[in-house]
Amino acid sequence: MRGIKVIIPNAGMDAVTLHSRAEMLSQWVSRDIPISVECIETGPVSIESLSDEVMAGRAVLRQGVRAEREGFDAVVVYCFSDLAVHALRENVSIPVVGPGAVTIAAAGMQAVRFTVITTASKNLPRTLRRLGEDPVCREKMASVRPLDIPVEDLREDPSVTLRRLEAVCREAVEQDGADTILLGCLGFAQYGQPIQEKLGVRVLDPSALSVAWAELCIRTGLCHGPLAYPRYERSL
Repeated sequence: MRGIKVIIPNAGMDAVTLHSRAEMLSQWVSRDIPISVECIETGPVSIESLSDEVMAGRAVLRQGVRAEREGFDAVVVYCFSDLAVHALRENVSIPVVGPGAVTIAAAGMQAVRFTVITTASKNLPRTLRRLGEDPVCREKMASVRPLDIPVEDLREDPSVTLRRLEAVCREAVEQDGADTILLGCLGFAQYGQPIQEKLGVRVLDPSALSVAWAELCIRTGLCHGPLAYPRYERSL
């Protein structure tokens, strides 16, 4: 088993950072499921607009196809926006996991009212457009709140990010009536647990859920089919 290929749609990440992400993600899957993490070779350094999604998409497609050729059993596109997930399914026959969709589905099963935390205020229109198309969000989403910290700065000073995240989550609970928080960026990975313990609100971390779902897909054979995703026949 080659395991799970995690593709981060941001360029410019060094080998040390990628290795640390792989180690972090490995805690949420079984020991016999290897995780390999890579970022796109060229493209935007963060996904904060529709333009970023489009520019990163082709690299995600190419690297996802390469992952299947190399024998990986599943691909996770490591972004809450799930960019290029549907397109990649047209090009591979292994499971392709979008963290956003998995996290929203989990919220649909266990939340009454949830808030999505995004990065910057400029992300609000893009996030609201996308989430507004989801029936779970239309029924249960109380709000989308920005942290107002750029993606590339989320892990520069974890204490600053955590303090700001706690304040925004507290507002979601007290002002919006949220009983569940969705971390709407994979850069928030591992920040949810201390918030959950301090505020008593359930926090869903898409980084954990996405790799755990990928393992479930591998073990059960759950995968998209050719009738839902007809094969793309042109060269990438």
